[in-house]
Amino acid sequence: MTVIVIRDDTDAARFDSVSDTWTVTKAGRSATARAVIDARPSSEPAIAVHGKPNYFRVPGPDVDRQQRFVNRCLALFDRSGASRIEAKSRIVLHRWRPNPVAGRFYLTGPTPEDDDVYDGPATLALPDAEVAVHARLTGHLDPIDGQYHWRGTVTGDLPPDVLKGNRAVELTAGEHRARARVVAMTPWGGYTLAGVGAPPYSLS
Repeated sequence: MTVIVIRDDTDAARFDSVSDTWTVTKAGRSATARAVIDARPSSEPAIAVHGKPNYFRVPGPDVDRQQRFVNRCLALFDRSGASRIEAKSRIVLHRWRPNPVAGRFYLTGPTPEDDDVYDGPATLALPDAEVAVHARLTGHLDPIDGQYHWRGTVTGDLPPDVLKGNRAVELTAGEHRARARVVAMTPWGGYTLAGVGAPPYSLS
């Protein structure tokens, strides 16, 4: 995943909401990346804010701690397969409080072409229940690791503790079944799932 670090006040950054990417101009040269880290010192302590997707700050003074948190955010963003990560609210780190990541962000992505999407009924198998859901899923074959990576959202009458525990689930659509991991809650009350390997839908 490409990330650009802003260190100079002369740098200019612009977000493209169509491609969900940032374009940063440095000394007359432009570069594009999925995410930006603003490393300029500041008295504003927020690491991320709602309304500024794929954008993180390391304002200091506890730079090491802030950078570790941002790295966790980027790791979640990368493995989710989403194209956009956005804070649900203003995030400020507190030294003596836990700093969870997934529950504090929305992870969303662009809408793929219909031919590349499974959009229909499915069953989500949780550790202690099976729930009927509506699933919208898509994926791609990664040319680097040679594996199929799929992701998507599920909506339905889901229990509120889906994000607790190890978040390992199984999703079934018709005759296809696959293991997945619950990544985050969506702004609309559903959940984002991600999996690697054969997806729970036909690839034909």
